[in-house]
Amino acid sequence: MAIVETTTIRVRRSTHELLTQEAELAGKSVIEMLEIATEMLKEQRMLESMHRSYEKYGDEIHAEMAPWLNMPGPPLPDDDWSDLTSDED
Repeated sequence: MAIVETTTIRVRRSTHELLTQEAELAGKSVIEMLEIATEMLKEQRMLESMHRSYEKYGDEIHAEMAPWLNMPGPPLPDDDWSDLTSDED
């Protein structure tokens, strides 16, 4: 078995109890729960950044997509997000 380097962190007792409960429910260790939480925070930060970019550049994105959505031929599938570019709000 490979040796994994670890370190000690301090958390409030209530946080430790919550992590322990969640770990038991998930069938994971407290360390695994902390790793999962860290990854979720990174994903949340990325999604928030994407949201801010969309708020800032959303009109430009809609304008750029419009010609593609109005091309002749069969309609795009339902999952094409074209409803996001409609003017009906």
